Amino acid sequence: MALEEIPFWEDRQIKNSARDSSKSLMVSPDKIFIFPVAKPIYHLVENIWQSFTNKMVSLVHFDDEPVFSFSIFEVIDQDQMRIVATATHFKLREIAERRKIPGIEDYMTKARPIHLSDPRNESARFIQKSIIDFNKGLRPEIQIINLKEAEIHPEKRILLSETMNYAIGLPLFVNESPIGILWGITKDPIPEDKIRPLMLQLYSLFDVVDFVVGKEAESSNDYYIAQKNIEKADTVSNSRNLFYTTTKDQKEPVTSIIFKSHQYNNEYRMDASFIIPTTEGYAVSLKSFTPEKLNNSGKNLLLIPGFFCRRSVMDKLGKELALKYGYRVFLMDMRGRSKQTMPKHGKKEGWTVDNYIQDDFPEVLRWIRWHYRSEKTVVIGHSMGGMIPRFYASSYDIIKDLKDEFNLPNPEEHIAGVVSITSPNYISLKSNFIGLDTIKKGFGMIPHKMISDMILSMASFSMQATIQTIDLKKFFKFLLNLHSSLRSFSYNIGTRVLTIKDFVGYKEITPPEWYFLMEDVFCEESVSVIMQFFQSQISNEQSFLSNDGKINYSKNFIDNFNLPIYSVVGTIDQIVPEESLKDLALLKSENKVITKYEQGHLGIIFHNDTVRKICEGVNDWILKLN
Repeated sequence: MALEEIPFWEDRQIKNSARDSSKSLMVSPDKIFIFPVAKPIYHLVENIWQSFTNKMVSLVHFDDEPVFSFSIFEVIDQDQMRIVATATHFKLREIAERRKIPGIEDYMTKARPIHLSDPRNESARFIQKSIIDFNKGLRPEIQIINLKEAEIHPEKRILLSETMNYAIGLPLFVNESPIGILWGITKDPIPEDKIRPLMLQLYSLFDVVDFVVGKEAESSNDYYIAQKNIEKADTVSNSRNLFYTTTKDQKEPVTSIIFKSHQYNNEYRMDASFIIPTTEGYAVSLKSFTPEKLNNSGKNLLLIPGFFCRRSVMDKLGKELALKYGYRVFLMDMRGRSKQTMPKHGKKEGWTVDNYIQDDFPEVLRWIRWHYRSEKTVVIGHSMGGMIPRFYASSYDIIKDLKDEFNLPNPEEHIAGVVSITSPNYISLKSNFIGLDTIKKGFGMIPHKMISDMILSMASFSMQATIQTIDLKKFFKFLLNLHSSLRSFSYNIGTRVLTIKDFVGYKEITPPEWYFLMEDVFCEESVSVIMQFFQSQISNEQSFLSNDGKINYSKNFIDNFNLPIYSVVGTIDQIVPEESLKDLALLKSENKVITKYEQGHLGIIFHNDTVRKICEGVNDWILKLN
């Protein structure tokens, strides 16, 4: 099924229009010669072709239903086609219970290469036809096959299981030459109303593979980067234009990309990264989503990620709020999250949660107000990201006195409201962490240095030689004794320690989503930040204190916070248990809302249906703010 109304590259289509002027002169597809994949391209592809099938099984329809239950990739290997990679959509429960996912190993064992000249090699025939389509300036035709009725090569027929009934084939090209065909396989046919949206996603994937593989083959041959860029690619949008833009605030250009969203049928621009200097040589980095049509709420949104997380963890929320509801959305990377936020010169020290609250956050408020003087900001934070605006607003007078800064942004003037998603007032993990009860009982007798050394002895790594940080990815690799690949691992290591299962709390997740979490979202965190959280956990006072102990943020939040607040609670959250959020009911805020979802700590901002419901409620709430 070809969507010829969707051009490949419009200028290419115009240039090649003359080639199709006489159909009588067009060569027959079965006469097309299929060249072997160039060696440099093949070498790169064989190191990343698992990302093709992983991405295929991660595709979902716009109603969140998974598209494919199974995927395979057939590569052009000299004069034959060979199945080299497979993937299946699976649930975390299957991993946690150490279940063997049936079919994959057996499938690969039985797979045999098929010569390109074999008349029964339907994949080769599709490739030949796709070369003609491509030569006309069109994306290759996507094949939809009923596997039970079509003539399938005997070597492939024996591979089919009872649940493999329908297949969709996407020929892949790199540098204008085919490299193979990517198949998605389902038990049931794709409904008619979902075919066109799916085609748009598949063509986006086609473009991504062509661009990423071609670029890496010409430059660095970085398998990790190529793999990552394919698996995290946004297939529900197409990039239209890319520019490097200037801003008065910084020397470095901002990357500005204009996208067309298939799902929302509108355009938006992503700008990354705005660099905002804060204190001691550190900086904050912002990216923004600006929709084609802004709403008239007069509100900008600032999204702040949590503990150990980069801003990309907030992408789903940010895009939903920008593209469906018309908000200008900013996503914040705090200090230490990237090289751009680190000091370039001089001695580098670790940072604390106080730096996030007292330095980084107010500078972002100041920056947004400078650029949008008539608009207030609604701050949306996940986990620690929700603590930051709440603690800043409720401890503002104390912070102002301590910093002796007369023009510190007044929360009443800058912040229209706060949305906190699974954000604690103090730390109360549901964990049987080894020795936690003993440590908690004897907390007053244990020196601060001893506790810090204990944490560092478990896993410590360094972003810079002079900064002590802990990397969550490496920390869990250390605990689980993982190898460099995170594609296969036991995600539940028992009840004696806090596990990544507890941290994520996600009911269902695909391999690329795991990859995205572990390789793109989780980051390093300062040991001093970790210490503040750890001290709150083992304290008997149910409080979160500043690093020097002078500010009791938890008490100030209950006593002083009066801004409008919309609180989202995860009922199966092990990191911020529902019972630890009972203080929310005590707030003096006149406009306060508490909503609950059956989700875990990170799952609540990753699960598509939950994200949509949260955004719907947040939008309704914002429209009622002054």
